[in-house]
Amino acid sequence: MNTLYKTLFISTLGLSVASINISAQTAAKDTTLNRQVSLEREYTPTIQDASKVNTLPALHEPQKKQYDIKFENSIPNMNIASYPIGNPGSGDIRTKIDYSKHRGYFLFGAGMYSNLDGAAGYRIVDSKNDRLDIFATHNSTDGKIKYLNPNSLLDQAKAKNMENLIKAKYSHDFESLTWHVNGSFFNNTFNYYGNPYIFSAADQDPSLYEGFMKNNQNINVIEAETGITSKEQNDALYYSANVKYNNFSTKYGPNVNYDGISGSIFDALVNIAAPLQTDHKAGVEGGIFFQTFSNTDFLPLLDKDPFHNLTIFKAKPYYSIEGGNFQLSLGANINWASDIENKFVVAPAIKTSWNFDEKSLLYFNVDGGINDNNVVEMNRVNRYINPASRVFISQTLYDAQIGVRSGVISGFEFDIFGGYKYTKDEHLFVPNESPSWGNVSEMMYANLGAGHFGGALKTKLIPYTDLSLKALTHFYSVSKYTLTDTAPDKKEAWGLPSFTLDFNADFSFIENLTFSVNYIFEGGRKTYVNNASTNMNNINELNIKGSYNILDWLSFYVKANNVMSQKYERYYGYTNQGINALGGISLKF
Repeated sequence: MNTLYKTLFISTLGLSVASINISAQTAAKDTTLNRQVSLEREYTPTIQDASKVNTLPALHEPQKKQYDIKFENSIPNMNIASYPIGNPGSGDIRTKIDYSKHRGYFLFGAGMYSNLDGAAGYRIVDSKNDRLDIFATHNSTDGKIKYLNPNSLLDQAKAKNMENLIKAKYSHDFESLTWHVNGSFFNNTFNYYGNPYIFSAADQDPSLYEGFMKNNQNINVIEAETGITSKEQNDALYYSANVKYNNFSTKYGPNVNYDGISGSIFDALVNIAAPLQTDHKAGVEGGIFFQTFSNTDFLPLLDKDPFHNLTIFKAKPYYSIEGGNFQLSLGANINWASDIENKFVVAPAIKTSWNFDEKSLLYFNVDGGINDNNVVEMNRVNRYINPASRVFISQTLYDAQIGVRSGVISGFEFDIFGGYKYTKDEHLFVPNESPSWGNVSEMMYANLGAGHFGGALKTKLIPYTDLSLKALTHFYSVSKYTLTDTAPDKKEAWGLPSFTLDFNADFSFIENLTFSVNYIFEGGRKTYVNNASTNMNNINELNIKGSYNILDWLSFYVKANNVMSQKYERYYGYTNQGINALGGISLKF
């Protein structure tokens, strides 16, 4: 592994120096590592009791990046965090957090349905120029789920899922640049427990399907990444380069008699920006993405071969102005992809914002380009994708967002926004019959226009409370289905909601005791089953949590999830857990 790191580092240095005259704008910096101890947890939402070692001081700072609340997407996982709204895009009204000199944390919780959730991390090196973090997470469940729509075959099944991540991050500050190198291993083991109601042979022996559910799919991802970023100066050339490599493998293919696919992903990006005059810069960003597949012995079973190698070339020239309260970046995303069908896309890349007072911001962004929809990322979105298929690339012609956010009232922030996105060959997940797995997600491709408007707010004006709310209305336009032999007559945005809401409240009336409430709603979803449109139950979930700090470094918590015991599915047939409780402990050291 050390040899691999050295090779990637040397390659990155060479690539960045060679690209000084051809690459682009500033990449997002990981400022978290440059503040107080900031051990990273990439798997689950913020753990409040341990978050003081991985949360930035929360001064108000209007942000340019639009945001998305991430509703639950890992059914049947149950996370023990308090479902924070995350970064709502309108800054953070928490004016301070207690400074902590602790360099590590440990958290573990257990509950009903054999739910387990844990995390641990430690900053091994924390000097002026060097930082080395290592951390790990675990999340698992192994309990019986009663189906929302039971049939004559089965009315319940054991839902299994386990995710493990271990990662190390190192960074070093040189005089003129910062170098980082990361390595990680991720494993996801699960079964396809989705209700097999879609089988045409309803008189089959239920034990046959139960047997398939006992065979656990397994996905492994090894990742190595390294890169450099120059230290930005007003009158100096800016440059950066990053190289990431993933190796992935799955245990099973179409059935238990065939091994699953394996392959690798290579993603490289170089940037450069040169000052032209005061507050003016010109730059170019360039990159290459490559995904390759191996171990596809089951291809003779398929009508088509979806596992073609994918290559994407990216370039983005741009011109930016950053002066005072106004910022503007004008550019174009130029992408070319070699896949099953070659694609060429030129899309706008515009970012503009105006701080019309110290704590208020008007913003407008337009972006687009080719979406690689790589195997690793898509498995994180939906683990139940047919293992004998993959998600093809899509082309976003434009993704426009406009809004205004403000924190002009001390202790109160709001964001009002709207947007519209048009994507060709967008994938929509629908349930499909699989002879071995019973219920897997297939992709139905469509030219999709997706719009939204809504708002978010955060406030601490009420004593001893911290409230946040985000609500969005969504609307869709499906012009035609693509890349598919059969398609329904009725055009719908299958699986996508028409309204979403996320509410969070923290109450701290008693010293050292915090009571948290989270409510999420997602409604208006439909799916395509047995050649017909079917309404899906709304996601309608209330969660509560209480945590007590016994000592500065020790706290306990208890949590009740889905208190109203609502039955719903993220993916049709995969019913979520009902009401359940768990408790745990968190330490800082």
